[in-house]
Order: sequence, then C-alpha cells, then structure tokens
Amino acid sequence: MNAEPDQLPAWLREIDVALAANPQLLITGNLHDIVLVAIPPAPMPRMLSVVDALLHVLGLAGHTRVVVADPVDGARAALDADGVAAQLVRTARAKTDADANLLDYLPALLQGVVHAPQPCCLVIDGASRLSPTVDFTDEALHRALITAHKLMLTAKRVEVPGPHRTALYNTVFWLLDREGDLPHWLIGGELARVVSIPAPGLRQRLTLAGMLAGSLPEIPDRATRATEFDAIVARYAARTSGLTLHSIREINRLAIDRRIPAVDIDDAIRTFRVGIPDNPWQDPALRERIRLGPTVLAEKVKGQPAAVRKSVDILIRSALGLSGAQTTSSSARPQGVLFFAGPTGVGKTELAKSIAELVFGRDDAFIRFDMSEFSAEHAEARLIGAPPGYSGHNAGGELTNAIRQQPFQLALFDEIEKAHPRILDKFLQILEDGRLTDGTGATVFFSETLLVFTSNLGVYRTDDQGIRVPVVTRGTAYREVERTIRAAVGEHFTKEIGRPELLNRIGDNIVVFDFIDETTARELVGIFVENVCARVLAVTGVTVAVDKLVLDQLHRAAVDKLDFGGRGVGSTVESMLVNPLARALFEVAPRSDAVTITGIVETEESWAVALA
Repeated sequence: MNAEPDQLPAWLREIDVALAANPQLLITGNLHDIVLVAIPPAPMPRMLSVVDALLHVLGLAGHTRVVVADPVDGARAALDADGVAAQLVRTARAKTDADANLLDYLPALLQGVVHAPQPCCLVIDGASRLSPTVDFTDEALHRALITAHKLMLTAKRVEVPGPHRTALYNTVFWLLDREGDLPHWLIGGELARVVSIPAPGLRQRLTLAGMLAGSLPEIPDRATRATEFDAIVARYAARTSGLTLHSIREINRLAIDRRIPAVDIDDAIRTFRVGIPDNPWQDPALRERIRLGPTVLAEKVKGQPAAVRKSVDILIRSALGLSGAQTTSSSARPQGVLFFAGPTGVGKTELAKSIAELVFGRDDAFIRFDMSEFSAEHAEARLIGAPPGYSGHNAGGELTNAIRQQPFQLALFDEIEKAHPRILDKFLQILEDGRLTDGTGATVFFSETLLVFTSNLGVYRTDDQGIRVPVVTRGTAYREVERTIRAAVGEHFTKEIGRPELLNRIGDNIVVFDFIDETTARELVGIFVENVCARVLAVTGVTVAVDKLVLDQLHRAAVDKLDFGGRGVGSTVESMLVNPLARALFEVAPRSDAVTITGIVETEESWAVALA
C-alpha cells in the first residue's frame, strides 16, 4: 500500500484525519458505489467497493488488523497480519451459540476490538439491517448499541506504526443507509463522526469513462484519433450526471451487449435509465406530426395562436434533441417543460392533452394531477410514496409509479400555484437532473417525459377587503396580458413562496394564453353544437339540425359569459340547448328520424326548444 493519502477521494481523506480523533465513524451516502482509488505504480485507478476502499485507507494508516462484519456472513478477518483479528472473531463467537447471528455476538466483538492492546479496527457493513425493526426496540440490537456507546466513551488510543504522529483509536465503522438508522444518543456526541460519501462528480465520471470507453463498439483509436476519443469520453461523462459510477459501468456493459456504437453512447445511457432501447423522440413519424403541429393543435385549441406556436417550438427543440442543450447535463433533463399561464377556461388543459396525443400518438399518454389537492405538505407522499416506516411505504407514489411504468408520456400539473411550497421543491430535482427518488429509495428518470404546469396567476388579485378583482380583463392587448401574467408568475415564485430557483429552471418556457374573444366564441359554439348533434344521432338515431338564428342566439348568450372562457361557452350551450333538447326528446318521441331546432325560448322555469 504505497499510495499517498492526498491521492484519495475527499471522504477517504476525512476518514484518515478522523482516525486519531474519533473512536467511531458513521459512513453514509453513496455506500454501494464504486470507489476509484489510485494505487501506484498502476497507471489507472482501481475500482474498489466502499469496504475495500476503507481497508485500503486503513492500510495506508498502518493498520494490519481489520475485522469486517455484516448481518448475512457474520464477522471475518479482512486484514490480519498475525492472526489476532481472526482470534478476536473466534473469541466473540465462543461466547454465544454456534448458530448465533452477528447481532448475538456483536457486543463481545465490539469489546474485543475496541479494547484490544494491539491496533485493530471493526467495519460493520450493512449496519442499517442488523435488526428487522426500525425503532431500536429489539433487545439484542439495544444491547449492541449501548455497548458501542459505552466503548465510545471509554476507548483508548494505541500506537500504530505508520504515518500518523499520534496514537490512533481502534476505530469502529458503521456503514449506514442514513444517520437515523442509529439512535441519536449514539451519534449525537462529538466522539462519533459522520462521513458522507457524495455522488460522483464530473472529474470521477471523466476518469471512469476514460477507463471504460476503450471497450465500446466502434470507439476511435485513442492513439491516432485522440480528439474524437476525448470528445466521446467528455460526452459520456456529461450525460451520466446524477448516476453512480456503478451505473456507468453497467451502461458500458449494456452498450457492448447491444452493439451500440461509441458515438451513440447517449442511446445506451437512455436505455439504462428507462429500459426502452428505441427512442420515440427520434422517430421520423414524430417529426412529421410535430411539423403539422401548428395546424393540428389550432384545430383543437381555438383562439390561442401564440400559445400554440410557442408550444410547437419547444416540441421541435425536443425532437431535435436540443432540450437544455446549453447545459452539460442536458440529456438527463425532461424532454420539454411548458408552463401554461392565463385566464380560466381558455384551453390550457386541452392544449396539454392535445400535445400528448400529437407527440406520443396515444390519447392515454397523459397523467394529470390537480395540485389543489397537494396544498398540505404531507400530500407529497401521494406523488413519491410514503417514507420508510409509514403506512403504504412499499406502494410507491402516483407520479413515480406512472413515469416508471411509462416514461414516454406527458405529466400535467394543474394549478401549480396551489401546491405546498415544500412539494414544489420536488420539481427542482426533476427539472434540473431529470430524476426523482421515491419512498422506496428507487430512482425514477424523467428524461423522456414532457412536463406541463398550468396556472391562473396574474389574472386576479385579492384586494384589502379580501375581494377577488381582475388584474387584466378581456379586451386587453395580448402583449399587455402576457407582460402582466409573466410578472405575476415571477413575483409569486420569487417573493410569495421564495422559490426563485424553480422559476429559473422553468426559464423562458412560460406560455401565456389570451382571453377568448367573440370570434373564437362563435367557433366554439359551432363545435359544441356539432358535438351535441353527433351525440344525439349516436344515442337515439335522430338527426338534429340547428337553425342559424339559434346559433346566433347561443353566440350572443355565450359572449356574456366569456370571462369564464371556453367553459362559459360550454355551460351556455348546455343550459340553453342540451338540457331542453334532452327533455324534448325524452318527453315527446320525434315523429321522424330528423328534426330541426328552430328556436330557443326562455320560460319561467328554464329554457325550451322548438322542434320542427
């Protein structure tokens, strides 16, 4: 072991420093990943497990005796220059039955190691799984923990032949999923030090990518085409942001297995994340559908040319693979993010549904969340699942389950401003890293998903008397509506809820909808009436025609409800046409298979239709 400590990762250097100051160390974080450790004279770092990396740093410090224990295999001497470590294990086991598990003889093992006159350390791997209970009520676990606590307070240092200038503790290492897996009275003092293993940074990913890339199919020769090779390595490392080194190694194996060329390493990364080798975003048929998008969407969402145009521009960017192209980790982010803002009933939700069908070719590629149902902080469990120890922990969350099962879909979050700010924090990770960890600890990737948020911010405000008054009204120029609503969205996220970082991640993807005008209202009346006639024909077999005078009457009535947008138009058609027509068809059977609505009359009780 001739590597220098300053060549080690930062968390291992922290452990090396703590050997002289802390009798017990709690290791948490990225426990199950690969650790890259430079061990001269080897030209490339070695890939070690966390336990092996600990053994390495202890060896550098001069320790030659280390016991490693875990709940499955029990205790073993991992480093043992003179047989002392093995004898400590045998002695501890001898105090229990032959078939005893680790927890039964762990108190004796702790005492033997900590009080050994020779230098020796104990690494307890999988310490979070010592007992099936999580509340420390297991009697054997409690005995082990109070023994560890007393030994931490009474531990003495011993001389260790090595680079350290002072005596060192016979250190006990607890490898934990999280700090809370040990009681506060054991981990809360100054003698116990918590060391967190971070997720790998870009430098580590570059190192590993450089080590692995040479085995990829069709990789350029490093000696003769160094520039091309280095470019692939750089993209490999950048695109794997948020992944562990272990995952990068598996991606490399996947690429080799599926014969994915090195220049297409993005395809291997995406396949690893979502499990689907084909990329619908690169399907030529999708490009053709998006090319026709302005016409198709305008047919379904009336009176919103600016919103349709900007939405299609974002879809084009996604189809070209340029979403977030200005960042180094763009491939991990969602394929597209849209923030629809504007008055109620103007087509925000309808446009989201239409985009889902346009992009994915299926009307079921759509999941919707009404964020008014998430106004309480605890409601986040519905999205990502309950945390460990709570009811429904193993069920997962509605959002994470849906995206795991079908990553190629649109997720709509209606009225996002009504959600609790702490729940909004979950979207920071989705928008930045394209991933989210659910209640079970599994990672769900959103890199193939479209995210759409809707909001009514900026349309109304509450005055000093608590009365809701309009900020912008129908008839206001669109540019003024857009400016006002954009300013209101910015103020809400920056000042009211203190989440400017969320607004930054949404960026310029705010799409402002205009009010429904009279021309659009006339179009909607025609569409709704056609829908009613088609439904009557399908259900009753009766063909219904509507006089132009009736259409004009419905249009005039709908204009009075335009403050409610398309919903106001729909409710007008329902009350003035659908209800009285249904009553007429129900009470008096038509004398022929075709009728014409020649008039609509308001009575004292309701509306009535005249049929001919």
